[in-house]
Amino acid sequence: MSEIRPVFTESATPLKAMVVIVLYRIAPQESPAFRSVIAAREVINQNAGEVRVLLWDNSPTPGSGDNLPDGVAYFGDKSNSGLATAYNRAMEWAELHGAEWLLTLDQDTAVPSDFFARMAAAATASSRYAGIGAIVPQIAAEGRQLSPNWFQFGAIPRWYSSGYTGVPAHPVFAFNSGAMLRLDALKQVGGYDPRFWLDDSDAMIFSKLHQHGKRVYIAGDIQVEHEFSMKDMQRRMSVARYQNALWAETAFWDLRMNWLAGWERTLRLMVRMVKHYIRGDSAELRRITWAALMRRLFTSRRKRIKEWMASTDERARTAQQPMRDPRLSVCMAAYNGGRFVEAQLQSILPQLGPNDEIVIVDDLSKDDTVLRIQGFNDARIRLLRHEANAGVLATFEDALRSATGEILFLSDDDDVWAPEKVLRFMDVFNSNREVEVVSSRVRMIDENDQPLPDSRINRGGRFRAGFWRNLYKNHYQGSAMAVRASLLGSVLPFPAQNSFLHDAWIGTRNDLLGGRAVFIDEDLLLYRRHAKNASRTKSLSRQLQTRIDLLLAHLRYALSIGTTSQAEW
Repeated sequence: MSEIRPVFTESATPLKAMVVIVLYRIAPQESPAFRSVIAAREVINQNAGEVRVLLWDNSPTPGSGDNLPDGVAYFGDKSNSGLATAYNRAMEWAELHGAEWLLTLDQDTAVPSDFFARMAAAATASSRYAGIGAIVPQIAAEGRQLSPNWFQFGAIPRWYSSGYTGVPAHPVFAFNSGAMLRLDALKQVGGYDPRFWLDDSDAMIFSKLHQHGKRVYIAGDIQVEHEFSMKDMQRRMSVARYQNALWAETAFWDLRMNWLAGWERTLRLMVRMVKHYIRGDSAELRRITWAALMRRLFTSRRKRIKEWMASTDERARTAQQPMRDPRLSVCMAAYNGGRFVEAQLQSILPQLGPNDEIVIVDDLSKDDTVLRIQGFNDARIRLLRHEANAGVLATFEDALRSATGEILFLSDDDDVWAPEKVLRFMDVFNSNREVEVVSSRVRMIDENDQPLPDSRINRGGRFRAGFWRNLYKNHYQGSAMAVRASLLGSVLPFPAQNSFLHDAWIGTRNDLLGGRAVFIDEDLLLYRRHAKNASRTKSLSRQLQTRIDLLLAHLRYALSIGTTSQAEW
């Protein structure tokens, strides 16, 4: 099993978390989760963080929420709108109180007394990695690991050994209960999906995090016990709940998992039918499992998805959506750009709103690049520094993963943006949701800001999308590109190649996936040519090798079975 290595210097900051516990037919004081959270909150040192609690009561007759400790809020929702709505409202509450993390807990999951102290330590440790979207403990029942897990070949569930700590390279899935998610990552992915209002809401949110290039830190030193209702269906699961669970499971596997995973689920339903008879489960539970099995075998995937969408349209339309704060992220790779980086930042910052950001990853510059960036003292600039020089590909990947915006602009540290660049790009993105990649013409300048003759980089203004066209002659220029964050799960990690850069890979990968690319035939970037440019003109033999390497990289991706379909719906 491959792991991600840490790349940044550790950043220790106090833990600012909002815990949300969804109650159903139970008083707060009777909830093991609430009692244990209050006890664990007393243990965490004030300097280590602040933990607030939101109790969301889905009971038919909610209580009053009286006599609760400080820092605990109560909300009664007798309509029982489910987990997705509760978590999305908790996101708003968390942001209002300055929290950086949202921690979700089932009402019957008790956490250990040192839970928050250990979570604070995990948050500090995770700061060394690019793009951490969630921190999860290990959850077990009767000595068996239940969460988190991954899918071998994108289909067969596998669990981590007890005590495993780190960041796996493959997508990680985990239970809602005990998961601590970065608030800015939740906002970036659009929050919890109201169609998965109860069951599989955790599978969907972790799938969306992966789709946006986020990673999961597994804190295996934190062990939590949990009662899994599927292990005692007859006693702990109503007929209606079981039917909803199978309906949601089928929808998630159809929408997000690959074909092999679909057959794994079909086989799992067959095995469950046998277990029903062995355990003596009710005829009603057996009937629901049989109907789900027949549906998988004799109803097409397209029809199953259509039926699911129709059945959840009303809930999706009326659900409380998370507070949206659309953000743009400029993702800059910096290395020894001290001479030019100030002019670049001065051209970008006036075009950004107060909630936008510039994520700069410095690849261990040896000049005064970092000092010049820090001199801006602008809260919108997030500066991250590599512990060791990693190269331009890895630096751009870390910047993209660390970004929290919905639209990601790629940026070098030595160019200059035209004053209307962001406006023109956003006009294109906002007018068509199908557009995944936008790029523009560039105007060449030298190191003294003097104009240069037009370059082959512009292809004479004749931009042409399409995989084979761009494999033959790349039309994508990285510093003149912007992409939707939802594309990251399909293009990351970048292939470990030195012969081609991220722009050719992102553009051709998007072409291969059928994504739409738009070219703006305006000079919206002043592209600087100087002696230290990362991209230089290649010899004919080197150009041929680049095309071969790019094609082979795509073939390797095609032969590997992905975990999710990355379908947007």
